[in-house]
Amino acid sequence: MESGCPSAYAEHFRRPAGRKRFTVGPEGLKSRCAHPGAVTPLETRESGHVERPCIYEKNSMDGSVSVSREQGGKDTMNRNVVLFVIVAVIAGRMGVCPRHSGVALGQTTSTPVLQDNFDDNKKGTLWKVFGTSAKATVTETNKRLQFSTTSDIDVPFMGYIGDKWWIDPNQDFQMKIDLTFDVFSYSSGWVCFGVTAEPAGPQDLYAALGIGCSGVFQNYWAEWHDGYIGRVDFVGRVKPTVTLYISYDSWYDILYLSDYGYGSEGKWKAISGFVKGTLKRPPLYVFLAAKSESMTLPGTSVYLDNFLIEKGKLGSPYQSTDPGTGGGQVRDVESTLAMLPSTIQRSGGSDKLTALIGLPEGIGLADWDPTSTPTLSPGTIAATAHTAFVWVDDSLKILTAFSKTKLMEVVTTNGEVEVHVAGKLKDGRSYAGSCLVTIR
Repeated sequence: MESGCPSAYAEHFRRPAGRKRFTVGPEGLKSRCAHPGAVTPLETRESGHVERPCIYEKNSMDGSVSVSREQGGKDTMNRNVVLFVIVAVIAGRMGVCPRHSGVALGQTTSTPVLQDNFDDNKKGTLWKVFGTSAKATVTETNKRLQFSTTSDIDVPFMGYIGDKWWIDPNQDFQMKIDLTFDVFSYSSGWVCFGVTAEPAGPQDLYAALGIGCSGVFQNYWAEWHDGYIGRVDFVGRVKPTVTLYISYDSWYDILYLSDYGYGSEGKWKAISGFVKGTLKRPPLYVFLAAKSESMTLPGTSVYLDNFLIEKGKLGSPYQSTDPGTGGGQVRDVESTLAMLPSTIQRSGGSDKLTALIGLPEGIGLADWDPTSTPTLSPGTIAATAHTAFVWVDDSLKILTAFSKTKLMEVVTTNGEVEVHVAGKLKDGRSYAGSCLVTIR
């Protein structure tokens, strides 16, 4: 990770700050000081003796401490397991279809790849909400995305995250957004945007850039977490409304965070080896969020506007998805998906993954196209076999089989992953469903 100085053209300034990083391991506590301008790789070589170290990083400007630790997941049993058992004999007889159904969303062009100016004052189908509660809300109001929290709770992250689309990390990308944070408080809070490998919202694998307040210190704020170590940095801020930029160089695997523009020229932070080296190039989900440490965030003073992806390639399991502008519309048949097993062992066991897609009422067996091969994403993996049948409730079910080996080649890290299965009907409409699986 290269820590750059703010652009000469930017309106803010850097406050000198030393930072201490504490590595907590079984044999005790170690500490080292890092100069703000030092080049520090984003990895844990110095903590190699700890199997799962927790990192506490303290910033001397405001005394805040960021903590990271690995969290385990819980196995879940899908309600469709009984149905899987009943149709298991069908799976053994399924025929292989030769045609491949590809993903056709996103391209790198001179025109905007995706944008949302929130002028329609409704969420639409481009986003889904995460992390909210009765005391922490996000709404599209006054033609912008507003965030509100009360002072009696802490909010890690809450806001919007891309729904059934992501940024392809094998391509360069550039995106920007307008942010407003006009609150003075002795507590801490921020509004931000960023990318994460976690489809349900940023927790352990993400990079975020934003503005906010830390004990009346108005600042630019950057935070990134690789699953083991979390880092935070601040820079002084004067203006209540700014435009921030995130861009990625896929050749050199560098993620740039900036208040001036894209790439290395206007960078504030350059995070090396993060997407390819640390995250292993997963699909990157865009999130627009706020976070609070017991700070009241009024929606009229904390909001985002004019989100724009200017360059990049988007991925989606939907063959005809086109987010477009102003919230976007998804022109597909929304389906249910269940995977068996729901907990996938990376090594050992069968190489076959079975997926059951449930089509909505009104779609019958005559609508199914047996020549269209379903695909599994991430990876756009073609089914090795598929068939369809009508269930006892008269709903259409599509039973498919996929190679576990091919999915493991795409998803290289263990944990909870959102998978999608998609295909086409005879009339050309696309169907798709998604669910979460756990890889061990």
